[in-house]
Amino acid sequence: MSALAIAPTFLSDFTRLTPDVQLSTLAVMRAYQAGERPVLETVADAADPRVRIVGIAPDWSGVIVPAPAGGEPDDGPGDDTDPDGRYRLLTVLPREEALRFARRLLPASPEIVPLGPGAPADPLPSGPPELAGALRAPFRQWQVTLHPDQHRITEAHHNGAVQITGGPGTGKTVIALHRAARLAERDAAAHPGDHRESVLLTTYNRALAQSLSDRLDQLLPDPGVRARVRVATIDSLARSVVQANGGIPPRLIGKDDLARRWRAVALADGLPFSGRFLVDEWEQVILAKGLELLPDYIRCERSGRVQHLAPEHRRQVWETVRRYVGAMRVEGLWSYPQLAAEAARVLGRGGPLFRHAVVDEAQDLHPAQWRMVRAAVPEGPDDLFIVGDPHQRVSDNRVSLASLGINVRGRGQRLRVSYRITQEILDWSMPILGRRAALGMDDDADTLAGYRSLLRGTAPVVRGCADRAEELAALGDWVRVWLEAGVDPAEIAVAGRNHWVVRGIAKELAARGVPTAPLEETAVPGAVRVGTLHRLKGQEFRCVALVGVSDHLLPPKAAIESADGDQVALEHAFQQERTLLFTACTRARDALYVSHVGRASRLVTEGR
Repeated sequence: MSALAIAPTFLSDFTRLTPDVQLSTLAVMRAYQAGERPVLETVADAADPRVRIVGIAPDWSGVIVPAPAGGEPDDGPGDDTDPDGRYRLLTVLPREEALRFARRLLPASPEIVPLGPGAPADPLPSGPPELAGALRAPFRQWQVTLHPDQHRITEAHHNGAVQITGGPGTGKTVIALHRAARLAERDAAAHPGDHRESVLLTTYNRALAQSLSDRLDQLLPDPGVRARVRVATIDSLARSVVQANGGIPPRLIGKDDLARRWRAVALADGLPFSGRFLVDEWEQVILAKGLELLPDYIRCERSGRVQHLAPEHRRQVWETVRRYVGAMRVEGLWSYPQLAAEAARVLGRGGPLFRHAVVDEAQDLHPAQWRMVRAAVPEGPDDLFIVGDPHQRVSDNRVSLASLGINVRGRGQRLRVSYRITQEILDWSMPILGRRAALGMDDDADTLAGYRSLLRGTAPVVRGCADRAEELAALGDWVRVWLEAGVDPAEIAVAGRNHWVVRGIAKELAARGVPTAPLEETAVPGAVRVGTLHRLKGQEFRCVALVGVSDHLLPPKAAIESADGDQVALEHAFQQERTLLFTACTRARDALYVSHVGRASRLVTEGR
């Protein structure tokens, strides 16, 4: 009896089809089960001669291949002349896309074969016609390639601030890059005699800032126009403003180090609050809201802070924080949000620095950093161009742009079509986030509903290993296969959660004669990039391998302990780790490899 089964990955594809195409797909499957054999078309030049196309709806087709019967090995070709043929439906796509997809399927496989040892083949994904040339171009050129439909976003004129949000691979960073270049060109034309830096392109971390600077050099070959754009991290901007004002380089302290310091003094003072709670209260309430007086703190709404504080407890927290911050001032120490708040005050007294600002990875900026950006650029046409994704937030920061005087209502756009990573990588990565909606920067819940990719490629590979030696050996094999398939070493990234894992990665690759360079070293040719998951943020590679995604390493013990028993902080810590892993997975355009020792991390297994 004829049968038409579905591939394990098909259900996620099915949910993205329009209702009429879904109904047509179900009708074809019912007809098949009833013995009515729809016409199956062969596919010219297909890698697997057994692959077939079946009509689903006008201009839509399904891709099917023979499937083993009853779980037994497939004994024959099972083509469409076999009355007992069993098939598996892989996907339903517009007809031309279905044909391209079918031609790429490897022989003797009921599904897309993941790239791995013993199967050296270029993992280049397939995509729509408008991207075909760009996908085949050198990756350096791809990194500045903007989807044709998105040029209007970078070219548009606006009366004020604009916000662009979207999931991974929707081209947000490339849009930010092109927007900065376009603003510089306009500024050069409008102010030919004024050669100062007029456009700020800022982001969250140094590796991404360096990558943006390198790519901007490609887009702006004219040195005079390029000199109008300052590319800087948000923290380096704050440091430069404060140092220029006071003449002394500020000494910065991270949140975890600060929490440890405050934990010790809180215990010595006999306070009922943990060091982490006090730091979070200072940064996420007092500094975030710009509170300078006790009565304002007593009255304020502590949004996102579950632990209730009575007025008398708020008074105690306020006095404690004031005392601890005073001690920091004596030592000359600054936290990053505190430094941004000071920079905003300096700019408020001295005036703006730029005419325009483009902010990438905007979801991770603290409210104090937004106040600094607002003070650095005067309000006016095309003043702020804000790009981010709340689902990739790796900080505790929660921001309402409207409350900071940045109005983007009516000038925002949500990108829902990805073209920089494959659908297969998206399908595997999205469950890592969990089911919670993210809080957007305009006070609205942000979801990934309707999010899909234009690219199709190999499924991510997850490798479980018995011990660390086996895991590193398997990684070395996998990287070697990518290299033998023709992937440039600089287009491959390998990352781990901590520096201990990263050192093991670097040693293994060095022992195999594979040159490596840190993830932030964007200009080093011919070397595989190696670093921590955090360093992957905002970057893009053809192939990405994540090592040590094990339950005893991710989430790390230190992240859990840093919560100090604070349930709110613990919940934030877990969500940050989910977001970090999700973001790292979606740095791969073509292929993703994930390995672990023992049990895989619960962040991977939960929700699947």
